[in-house]
Amino acid sequence: MKLLKCLGFVLFFLALSAGYAIATSDSSAISYKKTADYYNRMKASNKNLTRKQLERGLKMFKEIYTKYPRGSKTPEALYMSGFIHEELFRNYHKQVDKDSAVTIYRILIRSYPNSSLADDALYNSGGLHLLENRNIEALSDFRGILRWFPKSDSAPNAKLMIAKLEKEVREAKDVRKKVAVKTPAEEPDFKEVRHWGNAKYARVVFEVSKGVNYKISGGNDGKEITVDLLGVESAALNEKPINPKNSIVRAIQVSPLNNEISRVQISLRSAATYSAMELSNPERVVVDINLDHGGQATGAETQPQPAAKETQTPRDGKVSADGMTVQKPSFGLPPIVPLAAPTLSIATASIDPGLKEAGLAGEGEMSPEPGEKDNAGPDNGDIEKVSFPQAKGFAIRTIVIDPGHGGKDPGAIGKGGLREKDITLDIAHRLKARLQRDCKCRVLLTRSTDVFIPLEERTAFANTSDADLFVSIHVNSNLNGRAKGVETYFLSPARSKTESYVAARENMLAMNSENQDMNDLAFILFDMQNTDKINESSRMAATIQSALVKEITPAYNVKNNGVKQAMFYVLHGAKMPSILVETSFISNIKEERLLRKTEYREEIASGIAHGVVNFAKETKMAFLNE
Repeated sequence: MKLLKCLGFVLFFLALSAGYAIATSDSSAISYKKTADYYNRMKASNKNLTRKQLERGLKMFKEIYTKYPRGSKTPEALYMSGFIHEELFRNYHKQVDKDSAVTIYRILIRSYPNSSLADDALYNSGGLHLLENRNIEALSDFRGILRWFPKSDSAPNAKLMIAKLEKEVREAKDVRKKVAVKTPAEEPDFKEVRHWGNAKYARVVFEVSKGVNYKISGGNDGKEITVDLLGVESAALNEKPINPKNSIVRAIQVSPLNNEISRVQISLRSAATYSAMELSNPERVVVDINLDHGGQATGAETQPQPAAKETQTPRDGKVSADGMTVQKPSFGLPPIVPLAAPTLSIATASIDPGLKEAGLAGEGEMSPEPGEKDNAGPDNGDIEKVSFPQAKGFAIRTIVIDPGHGGKDPGAIGKGGLREKDITLDIAHRLKARLQRDCKCRVLLTRSTDVFIPLEERTAFANTSDADLFVSIHVNSNLNGRAKGVETYFLSPARSKTESYVAARENMLAMNSENQDMNDLAFILFDMQNTDKINESSRMAATIQSALVKEITPAYNVKNNGVKQAMFYVLHGAKMPSILVETSFISNIKEERLLRKTEYREEIASGIAHGVVNFAKETKMAFLNE
């Protein structure tokens, strides 16, 4: 059925906003009403809206879920964003619109499983698969509706689609058997589970062969977390439970729930909060667990949700909602594309001569310090735990430094062959030495040699080490070889294409200039609720940027690009103030030459160290003045 035939369904939800805004003081409801009124007026005046008009409405809906990630109308704003992207794709046939619609629907299903729109998003997802003839994946989505939303208004149509698709899938398999055609498996496999944790925090990662729709929920007074994945198959599902030691996680059990769903059951020792995100290549789901709020359990299932739709489903498939008759689409939706995420391969590499090959060896070159690990993986060090003098209520005891990239991931490479991974490791060692001398604190490295560390493991290491600060070191790059200067980032939605480009490169994403903000969306709903941590990170970024520029500008006349913001995967879920420093452009020939100089890298380390000390002093003054 044509896409626009579901317009009445969408407009019905938009119309609800008028009464809702009056009934509540929720800012998201007020903003949603204004946006809904604007969209309705556009639709009433012209059914065939221009791209510019649709994008204007899209921008307004985006502002709602960006400003109010936990607002009561955020699910509606997300759904409408996805719907408008579908309209754009239908009218203008641009891949970016199709990708964006699918991304938004997946996030809506994941982040708001109790929303009355979650079943519609999953139904749309099935329709998206059908346009690419991905019948097995479409079948999985429709089955998911019956399992997760059996009483929803999408269920009757999903049941019809299941019967139709099951027959087609069986016939296709029979044909392949007769002609002995070998095709890659369409069902995703469950591969492995990884865990990091302590008594207050844990990160659980489970890897699958393909991107999947999933639903996360809590239970048993906050001591259990359940993640259901649609259509995942594997012999590994029969493995014994994982029982971590010294962790808030008591056990992790992966098992098949039925033919449609595989379940990951996470049992906790104490009630805790949780959140989830997706990464790819390899495809994986990351669950963060925090012992916060005095042990009160919160999570996706406790977020504000709109009231359930009062619907009934007549035999003709039409759904009556408060007197408004609408009809679910059965075909004609754009195809799905997996949620954009890092293109990384989990592997370790033997120690590379690295610094020497990059031309970094020489006077002042640092080797691993006595007691420091030479093997792969996070460097736990063996440093005396000495508190940096602070006011009551705040103390910097542990700092984690993250040298970007490593191993098989070289990062950006300059025209002269200099590799980002070598520069970042060298600066990190120098910064560690400076901080140990100046702060008398415990300083740890996420990697001390040339090895690959997944992005999610770096933040998990900082959290499980009870770090007070997290500093990620990188080297910038740009297609414009004239781009130059230093800049410092904190975690927040990007404000420009340039900021999004940097985040996409460090996250190892394919950057699309027409869709620069879609990489942010997957993290807004979790990270933006922690405004205190964002504010601390913003202040820390400003202080370090100022100190860094002051240190290196007199001798090298380096451009100050200021403090910027973007969604870096490596900063996601950090429990402490965290920033990412881009130390000059390796894509700029002149700055690549600078980065080869030992004294320049030493000055960078010195500037960042001074910034950390200054931030500690400023924080102390803030507490004293309270």
